[in-house]
Amino acid sequence: MLKRLTIRDFGIIENLEWRPGPGLNVITGETGAGKSLVLDALDVLLGRRVGQEVVRTGAASAVIEAEVSPEPAEGAGPPVVIRREVERSGRGSASIEGRAVPVRSLKELAGAAFDLHGPNQQFSLLEAGQQLSLIDTYAETTEVRAAFAALAGKLMEVRTRLRTLLSDERQLTRRRDLLTYEVGEIRAAGPVPGEEAELEEESHLLANTERLRAAVAQAWEHLNGGEAGAPSGTDSLGDGLQQLREAAHIDRHLEGLVQTVESALIQLEDVGRELASYRDSLEYDPARHEQVQTRLDLLRTLKKKYGASIEAVLAYAEQAETELLSLDSSDEYRLHLEREEEALRSQVASLGEQLSERRRAAAETLSSAVEQELSELNMGGTGFMVSFQLIEGDDDLMLSDGSTCGFTREGIDDIEFLIRPNPGEPFLPLARVASTGETSRLMLALRCALRRGGPVPTLVFDEIDMGIGGRSGEVIGKKLALLSRQHQVICITHLPQVAAYGDSQYSVQKKVSGDRTFVVLSELQGAERESELSDMLGSLGEPSLFGAQELLQRARTWKGAAA
Repeated sequence: MLKRLTIRDFGIIENLEWRPGPGLNVITGETGAGKSLVLDALDVLLGRRVGQEVVRTGAASAVIEAEVSPEPAEGAGPPVVIRREVERSGRGSASIEGRAVPVRSLKELAGAAFDLHGPNQQFSLLEAGQQLSLIDTYAETTEVRAAFAALAGKLMEVRTRLRTLLSDERQLTRRRDLLTYEVGEIRAAGPVPGEEAELEEESHLLANTERLRAAVAQAWEHLNGGEAGAPSGTDSLGDGLQQLREAAHIDRHLEGLVQTVESALIQLEDVGRELASYRDSLEYDPARHEQVQTRLDLLRTLKKKYGASIEAVLAYAEQAETELLSLDSSDEYRLHLEREEEALRSQVASLGEQLSERRRAAAETLSSAVEQELSELNMGGTGFMVSFQLIEGDDDLMLSDGSTCGFTREGIDDIEFLIRPNPGEPFLPLARVASTGETSRLMLALRCALRRGGPVPTLVFDEIDMGIGGRSGEVIGKKLALLSRQHQVICITHLPQVAAYGDSQYSVQKKVSGDRTFVVLSELQGAERESELSDMLGSLGEPSLFGAQELLQRARTWKGAAA
């Protein structure tokens, strides 16, 4: 979704910042006021080639910046800032989140965020890959398409390995030698799960033997006395016990405490004996320390080469041994790959036919839906269909009817959207239809028919109302409002019947100050919006204002009922 658009020194726009909301955003204003400059600015972000002519007179460069979110809903993720600058010198730059990128990278990101439908834009729906994705979304083929892509990828991989094997037997020998060395290295080392943790603990103890011995010795001295005559902890506790016994002769309530101290004294004496034994057993063994470190280094080397853990290293060895078995004979390995290829070809062909059948069924439903939408847009004579051709290529699959075809990871179909502008005329590729307001309505019909799916969150329409009247305009307004439930929609319109259905309305005005021209974009609410619609109705006074109010009320009522 488009969250913010900032335009500086672009054409007659000096500085404009716009934050469209979700739903349907309509832009209105007099002809020549600069409405289409907003669309042109978005087109520049989509990679359109422009020169110094777009830079405002007196400025060094034109800057277009947008915050876009890859999801249509507000709050669906942090927005990404994309920017393009065109200098008067003819040079330019593009950036994403402040990082310089090629214009094609900017085009890819912007193309995923919004799609333009106007007289001078190339629509994403004209691209074959986008058309196929839309058919799959409409047909709800996500799972079967993913399964096909996985199988097709595996078949391509097997074929690549076969070609490599047949073209270079030496590579097979090198592979066998490498696997033999790797398995030998792992098996010779003999790593054991859990061994590394135990060795690391032992290494830590060995490295700190002297510190540990000193600490234990000092603890023992505090408990048992160090130099001759020095008081010990046990001596002090024994003296205290003697005094407590004398006190217990006087007050029997202290006898419980006497027993507690007696027990503590026994435990303290035991601790002293254990500490002495532990202290005497501590002895640094440099040879063992070196042996442990050498073993740890070996285990870490194995992990660096073969896996993130000892378990992964052992799993790699088993996998390599399995492959070695299949490499014992190049003929045997080749036969293994050929059998695998044949099995995969059969699976890919079967799943490809299933995917194609679902696409064709969905295409028929879509064609009827598009023609219905076109009829409601006063384009009833326009026909729509999806052309299907099997992919040609060397990677032949045998289909159930005996025919053969090629394939890609997307399937076995080449598809194309076709349009018949008038009854009796031939169907033509969508890409060959002239870019007019009629084309924008065609795109609207397609989008409405496809509104249960589609990856582009923001749709922008310009001149969609060219050459039509108020009644058809109201139909367009309703369809745009319905479409805005799944997408953020931006529409530049001259018809009040379209504008009335907007969730937000913005006015573009051209103003002159001194000898300079400026463009101002402002949001219209309440009386301002009624006044704008009144002016668009083409007359002044109460009847026109009443008509504007009636339009807005009718739109509100319809949207409420359609919710």
